[in-house]
Amino acid sequence: MLSLRLVIFPMGIRMQGPPAVNSSMTGLRAPVLFILLLTGFAAALFTRPAAAVEAAGLYRITLPVADRSPETRDAAFQQALGQVLIKVSGNSQVVAQPPVQEAMKNSANYVQQFAYHETQPTSGAVGAAAADAPSGKLDLQVRFDPVAIDRLLSSNGLPLWGRERPLVILWIGVSRGNGRRFILGSESDSPHPAASQAVEQAARIRGLPIFLPLMDLQDQSAVRFSDLSGGFMGPVLQASARYDANAVLAGAVRPSGGQWRGQWQLEFRNQRQEWGSDGASEAQALAGGIGGAADRLAAMLAVSGLPSGGRRQVVFVRIDGVQQVAAFARIEHLLDKLAPVKSAQLVSADSGELVFRVVPRGQADDVARNLGLIKWLQSMQAATVAQPVGNSAKTLYFRYNP
Repeated sequence: MLSLRLVIFPMGIRMQGPPAVNSSMTGLRAPVLFILLLTGFAAALFTRPAAAVEAAGLYRITLPVADRSPETRDAAFQQALGQVLIKVSGNSQVVAQPPVQEAMKNSANYVQQFAYHETQPTSGAVGAAAADAPSGKLDLQVRFDPVAIDRLLSSNGLPLWGRERPLVILWIGVSRGNGRRFILGSESDSPHPAASQAVEQAARIRGLPIFLPLMDLQDQSAVRFSDLSGGFMGPVLQASARYDANAVLAGAVRPSGGQWRGQWQLEFRNQRQEWGSDGASEAQALAGGIGGAADRLAAMLAVSGLPSGGRRQVVFVRIDGVQQVAAFARIEHLLDKLAPVKSAQLVSADSGELVFRVVPRGQADDVARNLGLIKWLQSMQAATVAQPVGNSAKTLYFRYNP
């Protein structure tokens, strides 16, 4: 397992401070508890990160605009809202839904703040000549209200994909004809910046955390372009074992009949899915692979609608092996921000075992799928543990394994 790698976080990673600790957890004095929490979280920052990452920037969009007029700004708001809803829902078709179409007519209602950013032109013209020099680039940076966006999706039964998202390793081959073909790697002096930038931009648009393999001698001997173009996942999965990732995306793009075509395979939780992508350019075919992966991962992990009848089913989450206050704070923080969780309340803490009463936003299975993504929580079968007496609600069992 590698201890270092170049990771592309298109939307960034947000580190938040420790949440308040339930007073029923411990009788420690506040100063001692605060020191323990700081120690635990400081240690977490310098240990190997969990494969799933918390994606920030999901509610922010930057768009180029022609001017600062209200008409241009309103049109940009509408475009930006559509992009944010695709990122947050994980569904590229969400903008076609009638509730979203209606909301986009009043997109300004969802804007929390906005600002213009102008890049000055590089022309050295001065005086009268400056009037004929090209103007600078003007961008509009928009941040939407997360609560309002989440409410728009959930209240209309549309999917909501949380901030905790799979980290995907990409094995991408590109053929440009005449024997010119390569596999993208993470080296800083990549000889193929256009393809790398296209992949990174596509991941940023979809809010998908990705990284490229090193493509050092070990990777070069393990994975060949023919493996990617032929759809042979065996060598790819073996080569991916040295990296810390949740999912593996492999594919190849090439020109075909005046277009660009890509063939893709996604391996996630021992499930494999295949699809193709088409585009007028190499970048579009690459984006089709990234977007297809985001659609499929979100379909498995996003919060679904309420069960039939519209009533939320309470679920209990039992976690064993919690021996430190910092571990408790880490778990409480996770449940507080996990998208499928509407609310979580600690109901018991005894001998290293925590039990939370969780109210899902959608269905209990949404909670189970997303907690199963957390690498430091080991899922346990119900048959191996004792069922709480008198508890008819569904219980999910995990062991804390940092």
